[in-house]
Amino acid sequence: ILALPLLLGLGAAFLSCGGETPNLTPATASARAAPHVVLVSIDALKPEYFLDETRGAKIPNLRALMKEGEYGALESVWPTVTYPSHTTMVTGVNPSRHGILANAPLDPLYTNQGGWNWYAEAITAPTLWQAARANHETVGAVYWPVTVGAAIDFNFPQVWRAKNAEDDKLMRALTTPPGLADDVEKKYGVLPSEARDDSSRGNAADVILRMHAPNLMLVYYSDLDTIQHETGPFSTEAYATLEKIDVQVGRLRSAVQAAGIASTTTFIVVSDHGFANVDHVVKPGVALAKAGLIDVEPNGHVRDWKVAVLGAGGTCGVYLKDPNDANVKAQTRAVLDALANDPANGVARIDDEAIVAKVEGFKGASFILEAAPGFYFGGGLGDDVVSASGERGMHGYPPDHPDMHASIIAAGAAVSGRGNIGLVRTIDLAPTIANILGFTMPGAE
Repeated sequence: ILALPLLLGLGAAFLSCGGETPNLTPATASARAAPHVVLVSIDALKPEYFLDETRGAKIPNLRALMKEGEYGALESVWPTVTYPSHTTMVTGVNPSRHGILANAPLDPLYTNQGGWNWYAEAITAPTLWQAARANHETVGAVYWPVTVGAAIDFNFPQVWRAKNAEDDKLMRALTTPPGLADDVEKKYGVLPSEARDDSSRGNAADVILRMHAPNLMLVYYSDLDTIQHETGPFSTEAYATLEKIDVQVGRLRSAVQAAGIASTTTFIVVSDHGFANVDHVVKPGVALAKAGLIDVEPNGHVRDWKVAVLGAGGTCGVYLKDPNDANVKAQTRAVLDALANDPANGVARIDDEAIVAKVEGFKGASFILEAAPGFYFGGGLGDDVVSASGERGMHGYPPDHPDMHASIIAAGAAVSGRGNIGLVRTIDLAPTIANILGFTMPGAE
């Protein structure tokens, strides 16, 4: 469990952020006296953004939380990508246990049509929201990954289809409870969606916190990740985006103040992974298709496959349709060795099943490929094996890679304010939050 010592007696009150204090009935006053946690994920927030003040990030709300509490770096999971990491945050177990091994499922024939691991029923370990509700506590979530269909009291799940205003219909259908989407649209006019920026996520979180003050609130902001893929880490655009997200953090603090729960709330701001600069993309599937291990139609669709690749940025899993087929395995290894033997292909390492068994993600893979600096893995089957990248930044590399360190900032009622706490682990978040809220996560690793 993370070292966030519980204070005896009065908690550390937050700075007033404005907003009116509601008139509380005895029942709501009692509920607001219970512990609360607001877990905020800023996708791809590298710790250097706030640890290195010479970089000049204008993030007053995050710096206020740092001054009041604790902060440091967070060791992610492997692969260091969004969905496995966020599911570890709310289960306290590694991807091999919770079942979310990558952002998207292995889908060689494209039968899922590009769908991601959106659905909570795919999680194979107990979650914080299940444990909280079993302890008669309420839960809210805004755009948290892998929450479609989750048993969450107030939930706007992350999901998309068209990535335009048409997705509002999907969000209205999936938001719980019925009427919550109406409350947000009535106040702000728009719903959170993949077609809108993080302020739309902030709108929904503001309504949930002010109206319902759940004991556990999960909020996810994605824009920093998006812009760093486009422009690289520490770009001018990335700083501008982070500064906008900092405004959203301030809105959360104001909402907590207005809800009357500031003195009982612990804020934990985290990220899921870091970021590295890239300039080339490697497509192992192209080489495997040329070797006859993937049968590709002229239109690029896969007709059949003996081997499939599940990419996760800086690493990828290589899966055999029949893992016991020694001949196909030997052919696959020969193709991969040929790639790795030429440094221009950007394959730094091939991990076989002995290593795969020790890695949290890529369960069932026969091989894992690790990319060299400046390279990442793509899933395409056409064109060249290696080409110039349209992206300037990437993640997914092993979690001990220094550029992959994520972030943590914690302040509030359960935090003693010890400054820099160094490197801690994503896997410890769930049992720590459970401890603050007064229950346990018995299955946590």
